[in-house]
Amino acid sequence: MLSWVIWLVWMLPVVILVVHMLRSRGRYKNRKGAGAFFFENDSLVLNTGLPYEVPFREIDYVELQYNSWELEHQLSYGLWVKVARRDGRTKRVFYKGYGTAKLAYPADMKAALEDWGIRCIMADCNKKKR
Repeated sequence: MLSWVIWLVWMLPVVILVVHMLRSRGRYKNRKGAGAFFFENDSLVLNTGLPYEVPFREIDYVELQYNSWELEHQLSYGLWVKVARRDGRTKRVFYKGYGTAKLAYPADMKAALEDWGIRCIMADCNKKKR
């Protein structure tokens, strides 16, 4: 009996967190297969475990930091997405990219951001190391 109580006390926060994540992610229609981010409700939504929404009017620029060697030689790649707001705050998230997403590669992401009128900076981390 005591072991069940201990197990329940330990599992309750985990269950609450999972339910919260599912509810948060379920609010968005465009998230499935979206890649690092997607656009919804006049906002850029970072596609993380708990989606992070930034209204277009608050965005100063988006920086995409990637490694060109990974893009050319591996099936997946690491990408840092940094969203800088006009008030100086930033949000930086990591994304593990694959060629199967709607916005699969950094060049696709940059084109999509510029279509929405958002300034985008691409930073190839591989060139810095040479």
